Amino acid sequence: MARPKRKTKIRRWGSRTKKLMLRFLGHIIVRDILGFFLMLGIFYFTMAGILTLTLQTASFWMAVISPSMMHDGEAWCQYYINNGYDPSEFPIQGGFERGDLIIIQGVGSVSEIAVGDVIIIDLGPGVIPLVHRVVAMWGENGTARLMTKGDANTSVLSIEKSIKPEQILGKVVFVIPKIGYISLWFQGQ
Repeated sequence: MARPKRKTKIRRWGSRTKKLMLRFLGHIIVRDILGFFLMLGIFYFTMAGILTLTLQTASFWMAVISPSMMHDGEAWCQYYINNGYDPSEFPIQGGFERGDLIIIQGVGSVSEIAVGDVIIIDLGPGVIPLVHRVVAMWGENGTARLMTKGDANTSVLSIEKSIKPEQILGKVVFVIPKIGYISLWFQGQ
């Protein structure tokens, strides 16, 4: 025996129902967007905390502004060869240029730095830190002193002829090409 067919009512959405559904969907979208940014913030601050602890510095990355460490061939090596050093043993062999992002590791003392290391030097409040390679180290009145030079520079700048240990913010341990342009864009540089 066949069942009798039921008549189904087709319900039309009224304008009030449509408004309620749109409001509900709007809340879901807003909630999802807020949730995304919350997760992004948690990820950023977690990574920042891990990098701060691992690299022992609060300034664990920096965008390069100047081309003073750019390598154009092997000409940068000659200064070190003339002064009795083998630059093939130096870290950061490829140099870096404007727009690169450098990863910085904090240093506890000058004994963690050697000739050839690329260090970050604090030149005072309101002045952009200098990122150059150590070319000489010596003691002066019982205190360590360093001299640095940009690989692309022909000579040592006057401000980097006698750097004190307290001016050293850290040393460069890794370079990520071109990613620093994002930071430079936000800074308006």
